[in-house]
Amino acid sequence: MEDYERSLGHWVKRFYLLSAREMDSALGPYGLGRTQWYILYHVDAAGELRQRELQSILGVESATLTPLVAALVNKGWLVQKPSVDDRRSKVLTLTAAGLNHFRSVPNPIVRARRKALAGLDETEIEMARTVLQRAVRNLEV
Repeated sequence: MEDYERSLGHWVKRFYLLSAREMDSALGPYGLGRTQWYILYHVDAAGELRQRELQSILGVESATLTPLVAALVNKGWLVQKPSVDDRRSKVLTLTAAGLNHFRSVPNPIVRARRKALAGLDETEIEMARTVLQRAVRNLEV
């Protein structure tokens, strides 16, 4: 059996967990967690987004997304309304306060990336990206 700490999977998981911690640390002072930030990010980018589509983008179940959306609605940063086309479907938009707040938050991905990749050159970064992309493609088939 391969030594777990030498496996690529071990280091990918550690990278993910430590990056998530770094993002949460950056977002805490702004009253956000990383998943809430991603919700605001995608709604801002789309202008208006069906909740089901957001669920698919984030790769989460409805039971996970619903309370996160509700918290952002309660904070006054997000509006959730029935779709004009299908009243059973919900559409999300940012409020003016939500847009202002979201755009005032420094991008936590940039902070985490800067810290994680310090001391690495572009060749090393590109090599790591290429290896991980190929591994992901192998698992997707």
